Order: sequence, then structure tokens, then C-alpha cells
Amino acid sequence: MLMALLLLGGVATGAAKGYVWGKTGESCMYISDEMNMQFDKLSGQSNDMVLRWCRFSTANTDIEIPAYLPSPDDVMVVYPIVEIDRNAFADGITSGKKHEDIYKTDYPADAYYVICELTSISLPETIVRIGDMAFAGAHSLKEITFPSSATEIGEECLYWSGGLEQVVLPASIKTVPNGFVAMSRNLKECELPAGVEKIGAQAFFRCNSMTKIHIPAGVREIGDDAYTALVSLENFEVDPANEWYCAPDGILLDKEMKTLIAWPFARKDVKVPEGVERIAGEALNWGFELTSLDLPESLTDISNTTFRYDTSLKSVTVKSTQPPACAETNDDCMFAEEVYANAELWVPEESVDEYRVHPVWGKFNCINGVSVGVEKVSAAEEEAVYYSLDGQKVDNPARGQILIRRIGGAAEKVRY
Repeated sequence: MLMALLLLGGVATGAAKGYVWGKTGESCMYISDEMNMQFDKLSGQSNDMVLRWCRFSTANTDIEIPAYLPSPDDVMVVYPIVEIDRNAFADGITSGKKHEDIYKTDYPADAYYVICELTSISLPETIVRIGDMAFAGAHSLKEITFPSSATEIGEECLYWSGGLEQVVLPASIKTVPNGFVAMSRNLKECELPAGVEKIGAQAFFRCNSMTKIHIPAGVREIGDDAYTALVSLENFEVDPANEWYCAPDGILLDKEMKTLIAWPFARKDVKVPEGVERIAGEALNWGFELTSLDLPESLTDISNTTFRYDTSLKSVTVKSTQPPACAETNDDCMFAEEVYANAELWVPEESVDEYRVHPVWGKFNCINGVSVGVEKVSAAEEEAVYYSLDGQKVDNPARGQILIRRIGGAAEKVRY
């Protein structure tokens, strides 16, 4: 009977209303004039149900998912909804609206998108798992609170949800999934629970309105580009007790301060700290409004990353006497063509010729030499700089205080 229901614009018409069970008792559909929901029993579970999909009309975009389904045979038996399936709401409405992007990204002239017109959703406290892209493209959804019962959220769950402003995660979540709210340009707030241990790749990629990021003490893994291109962020904050990451001067680094994890893109002049040997993912790419880039002497290999979308760069400084290793193909350039043409490249005076003949660095039209002798003093001659364990600079250390002491490119934990 369920297979024979007529769907018009995603909403069933000419059919019985309310909860309609299939003949085998393995599936149930909720039917109304404005909304249909399809539920199926989970394999191997007694009464647990999964919400497969929800289709609704533009007249009803405020959705409340039931916690339980009534039994067709026994009023004393209920069926808990424990899971929301992949793409359950992502195809809610096919919209003719052209997608608006804060950046000048080159999309095809006729590019249109399937947009879910969901405006609000209430999730019951029975939900344990939420599938990949369950609410992706929900451009009219402003906030969402995940139930405390949820322990697993799928990848790209709220991807490209342009109207989203606030997300509340449950304390039970250990992993923020890959692409969680990526491209949600109006998201202002998403506090991470203290129990989070992993932040997936591109989890908050290009969330342009976020102004505060706090990394809890238990986070031990941050995926590539989890926080790339946050154009409103001035500083990262890391819990002082975190053993894997720190944020000296508001820049997100690994604890050894050898890998740059993310840069706060509200700062348009990028200066990578001396001692950094690696840039994670494309941590410095997608900076359409960045104006300068300064790479330290310690950074000698950038073959894993690019700066091809940093199209406003006017100045690039590279302090390594040897041109840093980099990879460039016809389809994946290191810098944008307008940067090669218009930006000035500043390199050590004695290395100008090497940069000019390099297959990538040599593409810059203007390559200048600069003396770095003043900066290249021995570590013993450099002044020690102290940081707290959460990466904040300490100008007046107290005797006995445990700190990170940095001299030149070297850093160590010391008692002052």
C-alpha cells in the first residue's frame, strides 16, 4: 500500500491521513495535507525506527519529529525514533533560487541548487544517530539544538545552511563530523562540548560570521581546513590544559608549534611564526581579502598546500634561502595569476637568482631581494619569549610558573 501512494510535489495526496503502516509492519508513513514522513524498522532492532525521509510543502516548514510511533495493533506498544537517515531533509524542496556566495567564486552561469526550505525543527530525545547531509542546504533554518541523546552526527549534516546562526551540540558528542556546518556563512555560534575529542576536516570551513572559537582541553585531532577562511575571526582560543594544540598570539598551532593549523582570517596580513615547518591542508588558502603573506625561514616545504584563492595579495615574503618546495600543476596553481602578475615577492638578497629560475617562484613578475641579516641571529643572542600553556604571550612571568619558552625557532616547557 505504501508503495502505491501518489506523491505530488513531495507531499502525498488522495491517500489516508495519519500513521499508515505497511502490511508487514516493518514500515510506517505519516501522512497529512502538508507533510509526509517515511519510517522503517532498523534491522536487528526490536522496535527501533529510522526516519528515512520527510517531504513537506512550503505552507509547513516548521517540523516536529515524533519521539515514538503508535503500534497499529497494541496501544501499549510504541516504536521509538532513534535515527534520522542520510539526506532525510536535504531534498525537502527544489528551489529555483540561485545560491548566493559571499565570495566571488566562479560558478556556472546556470548553476542552481536543491535547497531545503526548513525553517525550524524539533528533534526528540530518542534520537541517537543523525545521518550524513540530513539537513544540508537548509538556508532558512536559523538555529538547531541537537538532543542530549544523540551520540553520532553524520558528515556535512548542515553543510551550506546559509541562514543558520546558532548550533547547540549535546554533551554526548565526541566527534564533530567532517564538513559539519561548512559554508554556513551566517553561523555565529557553535560552542564545542567539553567532551569533544575530534574536529573533522572542513567542519567549520568558510563559516564567515564566526567571531569566537574555543578548543576544549580534550581535543586531540583537528582535521585539515576545519577552521579555514573564518573571515570574521580575530583570535583562536585553546584551553590551557589541552596537550595537543595551542594558540600563541591567537594563531592555532600544534603543541610543538611546528604546524600551522589555522589562521584567523580577520587579520589580513599573514605572518607565519618562525619555527613553523608545515602548513596543514589549505590553512592559508581561500583568503580572498588577505593582503600580505610572510613565510618564515623554518618553512622549507609547502608542497602540500596552495594559496591560489588569495587573490588580493600585494606582497609575499619568503625568508628561506632555498626556495621552498612546492607543487603546481596546470589545474592546481600555487598562487593566482593576478598575484604572479601584480604582487611583489621578497626573498633573501643572496637567493634572488635561485627564486627567479625556480619553475614556480619564478612566475612572479617582481622579485626583490631583502637583507635578513638582522633577523638571522643565533638562538643564544635572541631574547626569550614566554607563553602560557594555552599559547597566550606572558610579558611578566611569575616565579615558579610553568610556561613555554621560545627562543628563535626553538620552544620548550620550563618552570620560570
